[in-house]
Amino acid sequence: MLLEEWLNMESSFGELGDVSLVQAKLPKKLKKRRQMVSEDGPAGYEEYIDYMFPEETQTTNLKILEAAYKWKKQKISDED
Repeated sequence: MLLEEWLNMESSFGELGDVSLVQAKLPKKLKKRRQMVSEDGPAGYEEYIDYMFPEETQTTNLKILEAAYKWKKQKISDED
């Protein structure tokens, strides 16, 4: 909600506002489904909205890359 208000404020400034700065920080809305389980078994699917922020995706990719480098170094050292 705060980012949306910031975007509205920047767009109200006209040429002085930097809308692209705020748009780069806005989260992407992802529709996801998860299975609902009842006592009798699967009862259907529930749709929900998840938000993916740009900062989260960058750190996740870096963690995966770091883990891959560690695995490669460990594999090389095990072979020697």
